[in-house]
Amino acid sequence: MAKLVSYKVYYRPVGSSFWRCLKGILEDGIIEGTEIRFFINNKDERIELPSSAIELKFSAERVNAIEELNRKKVDAIKSGMPLAL
Repeated sequence: MAKLVSYKVYYRPVGSSFWRCLKGILEDGIIEGTEIRFFINNKDERIELPSSAIELKFSAERVNAIEELNRKKVDAIKSGMPLAL
């Protein structure tokens, strides 16, 4: 199994001068029907933040993580394997 690419997420409350950092993030998304953004780190911890009240910046490694997931989807399609969503 390929190693997942981890990345950093920097966030701060709107209007704040200070950024905080989430490290070792493997996955992120938005909880459908809400304004909650979630992050899952390499310790299987889930962090939830209200997207309406924060600013976000992602490290460059996030692009690599997205490309890796897309490659896996393409490989699964080519091999006829069902996609896990």
